[in-house]
Amino acid sequence: MSEFNTTEYVNEASGLRSYITGVFVKMGLALTITALISFGGYFCIAHYTENAFYNAIANVLVYGMLVAIIAQLVVCVVLSRKITTLKTSTATALFYGYAALTGITFSALPLNFGFDTFFMAFAFAAVLFFCCAIIGHTTNVDLSKFGGLMIGGLIALVITSIVSMFIPALRDGLLISYVGVILFLFLTAWDMQKIKGYYYGTQGGYGTVGANLAIFGAFQLYLDFINIFLYVLRILGSRSSRK
Repeated sequence: MSEFNTTEYVNEASGLRSYITGVFVKMGLALTITALISFGGYFCIAHYTENAFYNAIANVLVYGMLVAIIAQLVVCVVLSRKITTLKTSTATALFYGYAALTGITFSALPLNFGFDTFFMAFAFAAVLFFCCAIIGHTTNVDLSKFGGLMIGGLIALVITSIVSMFIPALRDGLLISYVGVILFLFLTAWDMQKIKGYYYGTQGGYGTVGANLAIFGAFQLYLDFINIFLYVLRILGSRSSRK
């Protein structure tokens, strides 16, 4: 390999590493926003009867959760369909706004599952997520050929989750949770490969499209992590309740 090619390879690897680091920084900031708002909301709900100020905020949180869920769906659709045409500032605001809305919907989770289970689920989900992210970044296997299968599995998971609301046997079982964890671990690896594709497809992540796709990549990884966390939390919460 000539000196020129070696330098070009090093620069390309360095640029990709910088691009992926930027994606994870954005994702980490979004998770921080979610955590801060969720714990702030939990604190207000936990002190619901002790202080008029906390009482008022808790009421807003309780009635605002449905609105937050609907707003999350809207943001998800907009980012998925308009990411290449949005201003970077708008895409960023929508992403972090989604993270804030998620924090509102997560406010009651520590109350329902307990802090020990909550933090254990977070730690376990983080280990699983980063292992699969590394696999997705380093593997030479083209995971896109399994894309149709993963999307089909995701649609089936959503439908089954809705049906389980009306069937106690499905709702109380953990099969859906285990399938959900496995599916989103595969999606994490695939999304990591897509982020590499975003980098090369925009000639090194340059321009508005490159910046917006970095935000969208962070959004995809954020959703993967959140879903892994929720399914792991349900599994650990179920095991704790049986003791």
